[in-house]
Parts: sequence; C-alpha cells; structure tokens
Amino acid sequence: RGLPLRIIVGSPSTLMYLSEERPDRACRPSRDQGRHWSCSNFSIPSPGHDCNSHSNSYFIGLRGLHDGASSKGHLKYDVNQYLRRSINTTSSSILSKDIRDRWATKDVRFLFGSQDTVHCNVGACNNKCEAMLTGKNRLQRGLNFMSYLKHLFPGSKPVWSTYNGGHSAGLAYASRHFTEWAFEDFEVVGETGGETGGEVEEPASPDGEADGAADGEADED
Repeated sequence: RGLPLRIIVGSPSTLMYLSEERPDRACRPSRDQGRHWSCSNFSIPSPGHDCNSHSNSYFIGLRGLHDGASSKGHLKYDVNQYLRRSINTTSSSILSKDIRDRWATKDVRFLFGSQDTVHCNVGACNNKCEAMLTGKNRLQRGLNFMSYLKHLFPGSKPVWSTYNGGHSAGLAYASRHFTEWAFEDFEVVGETGGETGGEVEEPASPDGEADGAADGEADED
C-alpha cells in the first residue's frame, strides 16, 4: 500500500470503451493513415450500425457487467463478482460512472508500433463487428482511443508514444519510453525519442497530441 502503480499497455487488439460512444465512421477508414492519425468525433452507434445491439457489450464496452446481467458460469458473471468487491455494480449506469471515476485517477500509459497497421480482417487483430467499430488496425485503434480519452475526460492528457516497428513485444520493451516509464523516475512523462537498439523512436506524446492530424472520409469495407 502507498506504492505508485503504473500500467503500460502495448498495441492491444481491443480497448474497452467506458461509455457507449465510439469513433465515427470517418475515424476508421480502411486505409492506414499512419502515426499522425487523430479522431475528433465520437457518437453512439445508431440502430442498424450497432452490431445487433452488441456494440457496447463487454469486453469492448461495459454492458453486461452489472448485477443480474448474466448468470453463473459466464465470464461476465465472474467479472461482476470481482468488480463488486470494490465498486457499486447495482446498475449499468452506476457501474459505468464508478469505473470512469476510477480510471481518471490511474497512471495508464500506451505504446504503439508505428507500423502496426495490418488490417484486422486478415487476422492481425480482433475483427468482430463491435471491435471494428473502434478502428481497422491496432495503431488506428490505439490512436482513436487516445482521442477518446481526451473526449471522455476534457482537459486530460493521455500519455502515449510510438516506437518504430510493427506488432513486436521486443521492440516495445526496447523502446526508450518503456525503459523510462518502467524503470526510471516515475515523474518522467517522456521526452523526444532517440535511437534504441538501432530503431529510431517517434516523439513521445505526453499530452496525447499527435504531430499533425486529419480526419478523412471512410472507405467502404
């Protein structure tokens, strides 16, 4: 107790959204837009575009985790039993608010591969309907989520960086910012990247801003 806890997440296939909003269609084009991508528009998927009402289901969202939402023997039930030890799970709205309030107090940081851009439809990441609403590849999903956190928590500054490479744990662990965040001063937020292991890192983004952003029109899947 009393020790700081820092969580470092590396290019995940899926990210759990803490509200029903998802990136608008223009924020998830089929063609990769690179590490400068940024999304500025979020909304609740409309009927017919909400994956048969599953767009906010756990584990992409929080639906199904409140008391009575699932029966014993199901994963959602087990997660509910864990959550109820420390937060109010009596209703979906109360649970969601408690989780958002707790997230805002946590030190969670993200690393994304600048070349982690293989389309999820070819097996590079989760390609279920509800996951595809968050982005078409791991890098795009990660950058969309950074923008989402700023949207969900106005004034917040998500901490994230990219490393020069694809979906590689080795490159992520060898990156300068992982080393700083995991092993050095916990006050370090990140500096301009240098060379690590022969790979040139991208600049860290302590405020969640990418160096240039553009929302484009979505392509047809």
